[in-house]
Amino acid sequence: MKPSIQFIVAVVGVVAAGVGVTLPFLTEGGRRAVLGAAVMVVGTQIPQYFLLKGWRTRNDRFLAAIGAGFALRILVLAAGIMFFVVPGRTEPAPFLLSLGAFLLAVVFAESIIEHRRIRGGSAPAKP
Repeated sequence: MKPSIQFIVAVVGVVAAGVGVTLPFLTEGGRRAVLGAAVMVVGTQIPQYFLLKGWRTRNDRFLAAIGAGFALRILVLAAGIMFFVVPGRTEPAPFLLSLGAFLLAVVFAESIIEHRRIRGGSAPAKP
């Protein structure tokens, strides 16, 4: 499976699993907060992956892609705080905890997929 398809499946899967695990334990406001964070993460991280995809495949831009990805994730966190938490549109604790957890899970998923892409064909088979 292509890395871009793997990333989409991983992001949607991780976020859906996180939502599924947390929803039974939350109030209605908490559920809306977690669902809002899930939509925000899926809606921003998939386009970000494709925007930085060309940079990650070039040796001279790989570190720039990592830095830009980090900066964009911080921007997503700040935007969530500014547009949802500060105006009181959502419950702060469930929103921020789920947003942070989803972003962190996406970072791990992306790292694993990129590691497999880079090392997949070049790693020697062990006996």
